[in-house]
Amino acid sequence: MQDSIDYGMLNTQTDERFGNRPYGRFGTIAKNGCGMIALYNIERAADGKTMFEPFYEARKRIRTNFFGLLGTRPSSIGKNLKSRGFGTVRIRLKKAGEAAPFDGVIVLYWHFFGAHYVAGIGNADGTYTFYNQFQTPYAMKLDDFLQYLRKNKLHPVRAWGIRFPRKPE
Repeated sequence: MQDSIDYGMLNTQTDERFGNRPYGRFGTIAKNGCGMIALYNIERAADGKTMFEPFYEARKRIRTNFFGLLGTRPSSIGKNLKSRGFGTVRIRLKKAGEAAPFDGVIVLYWHFFGAHYVAGIGNADGTYTFYNQFQTPYAMKLDDFLQYLRKNKLHPVRAWGIRFPRKPE
């Protein structure tokens, strides 16, 4: 595999270049890797140079639920980010509109067929550009995104506010 291929930010976990790769013992990125894609997008946004291949190799054994069939464990999100120097804060879902702006967010929601992680990258206007949810990346306020989920019978479970590691000056 080539480390030099730059996929940039990822808006789908089903991409044929990497979607069929194993995630957990029995899962694949396409079916169960939304947590990995969310973590990748946060790290990529933070430094602008993270490449998917080395990221995947370093994290393909991240703690999953039911051997990967149910995706990334929620406890693995904060632990993984903290180990990489990111600051994380649990956002109270009912007070998301009052939350201070973050460099990024990860939202976990459940639906009839399972659960899904979505990463949002902070913009200067207080919105977040959300990846791996819409046809194309889409910017909106966190509270609006949570309302969109609820309106579509998707149930937000947890949200993390993320501060990127500060670069030495």
